[in-house]
Order: sequence, then structure tokens, then C-alpha cells
Amino acid sequence: MKAAGLAKLQSVVSLALTSVVVIGASVLAGALCARLVGPSVENRYFPWITGRSLGIAAYLALVALVMIGTWMRHPWRLRVPVLHAESRLRTHAALAVATVVLVVGHIVALASDKYAGVGWVGAIVPGMSHYRRVAVGVGVVAFLLMMLLTVTAGLAGRRGTKHWLLLHRCAAVTFGAVWFHGVMAGTDAMRLRPVYLVTGVMVIALVATRAAISPRAVLLERFSGAAHGVEAMLEDSVIEAPADLARDRAVPVGGR
Repeated sequence: MKAAGLAKLQSVVSLALTSVVVIGASVLAGALCARLVGPSVENRYFPWITGRSLGIAAYLALVALVMIGTWMRHPWRLRVPVLHAESRLRTHAALAVATVVLVVGHIVALASDKYAGVGWVGAIVPGMSHYRRVAVGVGVVAFLLMMLLTVTAGLAGRRGTKHWLLLHRCAAVTFGAVWFHGVMAGTDAMRLRPVYLVTGVMVIALVATRAAISPRAVLLERFSGAAHGVEAMLEDSVIEAPADLARDRAVPVGGR
């Protein structure tokens, strides 16, 4: 029992450390992006700068989250083991925590900024924002879907796993909504166009290949390769067997 408790403690500590690293990296990425955009914005818009930088950091964390989550079910992972399965799962969980925390910070910063034109109602209810109503509303819907996926994550590995997997596939739709929100809602979207273009193509390519390639085909290929190796070993043993048998017959029984 003590060993089980120690293992659980180590697992919690490992997840906590991974979360700290992921959140720190995401915040750093957002800060760097904000540094590029900041000179064009007046200092009185500091809440907007903060909210925008947190939003960019959340987007980058979401990109990594979706890509790792897709790779965990991708047939190519059998050929190219990038990370250990447990490491992928821990990183995926840490990125999920980081994304939610950064998105909440993004919403709070913009909702509390009187110059942003979003407001608390517009930040929670789709279509109620005074600023770019459609783009912000799509972002709110994406946030609600994200929270639904986060809350239902506890069903993974339990009786509701089948239903949770069906719901979890909405992650790609959520990413598409977040991508649209970032491109259409941000006043600095033109500066970040290369970032949105590259990350969008990366995610689309990974999701498309995941849907196009059958995991069964990959498994059959690996199985056929293993079977071919076993067949070759059996052929070698059949070829060597007659020679061994002939040699045994050439030796007289009892040494005569």
C-alpha cells in the first residue's frame, strides 16, 4: 500500500512539474509575441495587451495540445515513436491545463478592459460583444466546447469512454473555431498571419492523415513483417533438419 501511495505521489509531482514547464513555455511564447505587437499599442491599453498576449499563448498551447492528442491516435506513431506513451499522455494533460488557464486569463483581461468593447456578458454569451460580434462569439463557443471537453475528460478509461471519445473528436472543431477567432478578432492578425498559416496547415495535415490512414493497415503491415521473419526462421530450421538427421543416422547406435 505504501509503494502504491509513493507511486501515486510521484505521478502527481511529475504531472505538476510538467504543467509548470508547459505553462511557463506558453507564457514566454505569448510574451514574445506581445513584445512584437506592443510598440504599436498605447500604454493605456495594457489590459488589452495582456489579454491579447495570453490569447496568443493559449492558441500556441492549443496547437501543441491538438497535435499531441492527434498523434496519440495516429497510425504513424507505431512507426515513429516520438515520445513514450506515458510521456505523451502527461504532456497532453499538462497542455490541457495550460490552455484552459491561459484562455481564462485571456477572457478576464479583455472582459475587464473598458476599451476592448467585449464586456463580461460578451465574454460569456456568444453574440453579445460590441467588438467584432461574430469573431468574438465564435471564440466564446470555442471556449464553451473546450470547457465541456475538460469537464468530461474524467470519463476517459471508465464506462463512458466510448461516448467520451465521440465527444473528444470535437477537439478539431474547437481548434478550427479558435483559429477563426484569432484571425478575425485580433487587430494584429496581419502581423501574425504566418503563425496562423503555418500552425493551421500543420494541424490540418496531421488530422487529415490520421483520418485517411487506417490503423488496421499499419498493424497488418507490421504483423506481416513479423510473420515473414518467423517464416524465414522456420525455413532455415527445415533446411538444417535433414542434414542433422542424416548425421545422426550415420552414427551407429551404441557406438558400433
